[in-house]
Amino acid sequence: MLIKQLRDEGTTILITTHYLDEAEELADRVAVMNHGQIIEISTPALLGGRANAEAIISWRENGTLQQSSTATPTEFVAALARRLQGEIPELAIRRPSLEDIYLEMIGAAQ
Repeated sequence: MLIKQLRDEGTTILITTHYLDEAEELADRVAVMNHGQIIEISTPALLGGRANAEAIISWRENGTLQQSSTATPTEFVAALARRLQGEIPELAIRRPSLEDIYLEMIGAAQ
């Protein structure tokens, strides 16, 4: 892609987009605007405290999908595995995406 090539060659490029996956892939720095005001400028990995955001863990227990967030996902999953005595059905662990952080920053998080 031309934009990546130009970026890698040291060219400064300003892109405006609502496609946050595109911003994450292409940008060295991201600025978030809300109501015409820049509320934060950072790298995609650090924006809105993303690097320190809690992991979201989901699993099925007793036929019901459960979800919890934690700063210590390895410890949480180990305790869960002990409690369930082995495999954890439908286990998924994820960190907030850039879009999750963006929506939280502008107050539109669901």
